[in-house]
Amino acid sequence: MKKTMIPVQLVWAVVGICVLPSLLNLLGVDFGSPSQTFDAPLPNTTKGKVIDVMHYTLSGSFTHTILKWSAFCTAIFTVILSLIHFYLKGDVVTIIIGVALFSAGCMDAFHTLAADRLIQGVADNQNFIPFTWAICRIFNALIVLVGTGFFLIVQPRKWKGSIGLVAIASLVCAITAFGIVYICAHSATLPKTIFPNSIVTRPWDVAPLLLFIFAGLVVFPRFYDKYPSLFSHALVISIIPQVATQLHMVFGSKDLFDSHFNIAHFLKIIAYLVPFLGLSLDYIRTYQEQADTAKQLKQAMGVFSSILTEQPDRIIRN
Repeated sequence: MKKTMIPVQLVWAVVGICVLPSLLNLLGVDFGSPSQTFDAPLPNTTKGKVIDVMHYTLSGSFTHTILKWSAFCTAIFTVILSLIHFYLKGDVVTIIIGVALFSAGCMDAFHTLAADRLIQGVADNQNFIPFTWAICRIFNALIVLVGTGFFLIVQPRKWKGSIGLVAIASLVCAITAFGIVYICAHSATLPKTIFPNSIVTRPWDVAPLLLFIFAGLVVFPRFYDKYPSLFSHALVISIIPQVATQLHMVFGSKDLFDSHFNIAHFLKIIAYLVPFLGLSLDYIRTYQEQADTAKQLKQAMGVFSSILTEQPDRIIRN
């Protein structure tokens, strides 16, 4: 059982990473992006000065893009490893979960492109970013819950090596993710999601918080019990940064690009990174087991060869 569990040092490292930003925040460290309004340039202002002011004004957007895109890249690495695992073993469990994580990452990517106006839209960023963040988080929780819950009901043996199932699941998830963000970006009005004077500053983020708690307490542990592996155990551990992310948004973030907003986006990268590390550790363990088996086989063949060389007559008589 210990071989199918994430090392306890790594678990404590994840917990420490989730707690450290909050402690630093309490000590006065501000992780928020500096806010600066862009006013009309004076007549004698140089072009370089105007560009500098524009960059400072957009620093929050740049930070948001970097954090979001880092999470998306982590999701890409995870799905690539899961595809290799599927190619080698034909096991659809890992690839479907990998596709679910990748779909959540894709939605983050579409959200970032729309927020940076690389996908044309009409929604104001002040409403678009917080609303689609909540929608992305709900989609993230639901898609992973559906992926794991599917294999709690259906036996994966009948789907072993099924490229069609993987292709259909990938297509449906990608279209759904893009469709949701596209509709939001082209909506003239979006509901208000930030209430800075309330205890719950972002009530729309309560739903994904409850979904992640339910996944961590009920669904993911059952999935791990049924399919014990380092990857499935990593899914359980990933709930720690997922819940920490939502707590910062539900009870902390009062504006775009503030301290809790940036901490939450950073912790979401950790939540994507933990399953990737679990899958990587699974590959390392598989390689070590194959190396140990080859070594034992080589030793056994050497012993048998020495016996044949030293006592051939006894072997023939026996």
